[in-house]
Amino acid sequence: MTHHRYTTPGTRLTWSDISEWVDAAHRIGRRQLSAARNRAYAAHAAALPRELIDRETHAPLLEAALHLLKYGHPSLARPQRGHRANHPTTPVIMDLMNRLAILKRRDEKAAGDNWAAMFGGSDAHSD
Repeated sequence: MTHHRYTTPGTRLTWSDISEWVDAAHRIGRRQLSAARNRAYAAHAAALPRELIDRETHAPLLEAALHLLKYGHPSLARPQRGHRANHPTTPVIMDLMNRLAILKRRDEKAAGDNWAAMFGGSDAHSD
């Protein structure tokens, strides 16, 4: 299976899975404090694509990405309540939470004929 390389807009940071996305966020964090670093954080948070999230089968990686987007640096994390509706991290956080819920249900329920219809695809029960 061919994996696409993603790039954080406005930077040279690339990644092809959630683990590399988390590592790239940490690389941004090691940069010198500046407006450019804050812009890179914001662009990186919004750049995590749904198809990458949907491919992930390792729950701790999803939890690490979710933690960064909920509690990380203010330029990376979601804004305060009341300002989240149109923020670019909101759909990313929802996709991460939904995928995490699918993987947790996978562990609770054995795969059967209706698995794909109920839990988001045949990949949800494979490792």
